[in-house]
Amino acid sequence: MFEDYLEDSNYFALTAVNIGNEREAKRSYRVAVFCAISSIEAFINYVGDAFAQSNILQPHEIAFLTDKKFGISGGEFQILDQVEYHRLEDKLRFLICKFVPDFDFAHTPCWSRLLEFKRLRDDLTHPRQDEDELDITEYKNRIETGLSSVIEIMNHLCVGIFRRPLRQKLVDLIP
Repeated sequence: MFEDYLEDSNYFALTAVNIGNEREAKRSYRVAVFCAISSIEAFINYVGDAFAQSNILQPHEIAFLTDKKFGISGGEFQILDQVEYHRLEDKLRFLICKFVPDFDFAHTPCWSRLLEFKRLRDDLTHPRQDEDELDITEYKNRIETGLSSVIEIMNHLCVGIFRRPLRQKLVDLIP
């Protein structure tokens, strides 16, 4: 599903560029933002489900990735049948530290750009203003850097976890 969301994000961003009406263009850009962040969330779910099928990670690590609550019950560590959501950036940081040990969070631009892009999605999801104040140029720039950051992070993780890069058709979506 994450691949579809990446392609959808690209589609709506390209559609927005060709729309003359500002309101309609912003609508397409917002959808592009939502799809891009949804793609990396779906990617994390895909990775978590893949690890749940293997013995590579510890049970508490799989629980963390799959948003299961884990803790002590009856004096023993257990995965509980309860949902406990964990932040996207925490899951990404965990996977990157575990599988891409040479990744430099402070000096790799795609990391800070991804966090900035997620803040844009959060601002759109939980608006504090009555009107969408971003202009079209700002949307275009932010979706370009955000989508490319999402793809770059996914690619780093694919190489680190699966020992192969993200599919080329997805890497080619980077503007």
